[in-house]
Amino acid sequence: MRKLFISLCMAGMLAGLTSCGTSRVALTSIDALNGEWKITEVDGQGVKPLPGEKEAFIGLNAKEMRLYGNASCNNLIGGFEADVKNGTISFGNTGTTQMMCPAMETEGKVLQALGKTKSFELQKGGKLVFKADDGKTLMKMEKK
Repeated sequence: MRKLFISLCMAGMLAGLTSCGTSRVALTSIDALNGEWKITEVDGQGVKPLPGEKEAFIGLNAKEMRLYGNASCNNLIGGFEADVKNGTISFGNTGTTQMMCPAMETEGKVLQALGKTKSFELQKGGKLVFKADDGKTLMKMEKK
């Protein structure tokens, strides 16, 4: 009986320690991805609009599996597939409007990151992270 009690206590402590080290949110529905997400970081660099640029954001419509948003200059639209259970997401062909802006660097990085994205992680505090095949963080966002 004592061994069982000690085993249960140890299991409880390990579970508690494991949960303290993560900021990941367990998803039960793809609806958690719904809404507009302000892009705060791409390829390890912070994103702030330059004069004349719009705020870069991505909107996800989980019901229709549609992507929309703005990559800092041009509007974007496309589709996506996601598996909440496995934390995978991929974006099909993403189309953009064809405006020219003084600075297109952020836009290029956003589009490149979307093309490489293979998984996502929803974190506490309304944060969404897109990752590459190798687990490298490509883009960080926060709920608008």
